[in-house]
Amino acid sequence: MIIYPCGNCRNLSHQFCEIVYEHLVIERMDPKYTSWFLHGEQLSASSHQEDVKISDTYKMFRDVHVKDDDFAESISKSRERELTRSLEDVETPLYLGCTKYTKFSTIVALYKHKAAHDHSDESFDELLRIVSDMLPEDNTLVKSVYSKKKMLKTFDLGYEKIHACVNDCCLFRKDLELKETCPKCNCSRWKVDKRTKKIKKGVLVKVLRYFPIIPTFKRMFKSQERAKQLTWHSSHKSQDGKMRHPVDSLAWESIDQKWHSFASNPRNLRLGLSADGFNPFANLSSKYSCWPVMLVTYNLLSWLCMAKENIMLTLLIPGPKQPGNNIDVYLEWLVENLIELWTNGVRAYDAANNSMFNLKAILMWTINDFPTYRNLAGCTIKGKVACPICTTNTCSQWLSNSKKTLYMGHRRFLAPDHPFRMKRSWFDGKQELRGKPKPLNGSDVFGVVKDIENNWGKATNERKSKKSQIIKEKEPVCVQPWKKKSIFFNLPYWNALLLRHNLDVMHIEKNVCESIISILLNLKGKSKDGLKARKDLE
Repeated sequence: MIIYPCGNCRNLSHQFCEIVYEHLVIERMDPKYTSWFLHGEQLSASSHQEDVKISDTYKMFRDVHVKDDDFAESISKSRERELTRSLEDVETPLYLGCTKYTKFSTIVALYKHKAAHDHSDESFDELLRIVSDMLPEDNTLVKSVYSKKKMLKTFDLGYEKIHACVNDCCLFRKDLELKETCPKCNCSRWKVDKRTKKIKKGVLVKVLRYFPIIPTFKRMFKSQERAKQLTWHSSHKSQDGKMRHPVDSLAWESIDQKWHSFASNPRNLRLGLSADGFNPFANLSSKYSCWPVMLVTYNLLSWLCMAKENIMLTLLIPGPKQPGNNIDVYLEWLVENLIELWTNGVRAYDAANNSMFNLKAILMWTINDFPTYRNLAGCTIKGKVACPICTTNTCSQWLSNSKKTLYMGHRRFLAPDHPFRMKRSWFDGKQELRGKPKPLNGSDVFGVVKDIENNWGKATNERKSKKSQIIKEKEPVCVQPWKKKSIFFNLPYWNALLLRHNLDVMHIEKNVCESIISILLNLKGKSKDGLKARKDLE
């Protein structure tokens, strides 16, 4: 199959040579296609820059719109005409003689300005009219927000909308897809009018947005340059023992040793997952918390794998409250795709080698701060057993005046012959003869959590927390180190990984500094909390 160069198809689809010949006879040649760079002809020096621009535009359309199950499948006639018009918009100058901006690049620049400065649609419409009046009469600038959105819609890679329970009990998918209410908390999936208590049919109360990862991974290999970059790690492992890239880590080497067939194909993807909450309205006083879940591809070069354009947004969990331990409900579809990519893989086209192959992927670890670590791993991060390494052997002391827990016993992690172990007066008046605790591996953790029955939903958890609320003046009772069985244990390989969770040290340092500053401010003041905290320190 080759690309259609006829005047109607304009190099936007593939077909067999006989059909292409018929199209050329009936529709004739595309008059703008003067250099056959898409069919092997060398670019001339004079037209190199312009033709490369058109070639990149063509590749962008191919990556977005060609069906993933067949790289050479033709596009429908209506879609073909739409793509042709969109391609013309991308290449059309803003006005006659303009070389800096095209119709499309102008819209992108103005839309970025709208988002950065919180313009309303009405304000942005007025701005478009003013700018259009300033330009020559033959300008191609769109005149309204509606036209702008319609134009940008062509480039939408698409996402799935999944209805969610307002209390994070479940997602309305699979068996629950046709349900009107949550089977657990009995809350409606539709919004309810606060005054009339009537259900607003068709107005969803909470929507999860999922950006499918499998089509994205396939598109990555359709770019010849990107396909080469995705195998960079196989030939650039450090030879001097220094770690410059995750490929040099023990976790990567452990995967290579345990799953030889997976490691034998350098095109198989190694992924990292990160999640955290943020305020989408740029107002720190707001209580709304939106949670994005992102994936990082470690196959890429060390200076590209963490670049913002290569970080994939996979889930957008709505607020206003953070999901907490119920985040597993929202990760369900993503984990199902990761299981499919590990067990069976998917057929993908490799543009670098011009061949089809079976693409597989593995989630190596998660990256997060300490509070999010609790949500993803299901462990306790406060109280008597706050340390995920020591668990039940955590050395903690309750400060009754300031109602805080103090963590001691750090000398256990020093070398056996370290002089600090024998210092009594410098620390708690005791010698430290204990060794450092042995961290639990994935199999040990799974053995502890495998029998835990997860109970999702904020309504249920809030009722439980109210019943078990402890009086502040009393010391809190000991709690179990694990609160749930993490959904990541559904991955067949998760309990065999050497490293499952990474901590974002810079983020944690920021949180710790804020807590210390808050304590110091209390100590300087004359409040009751400050006086009590001062007694504890004494």
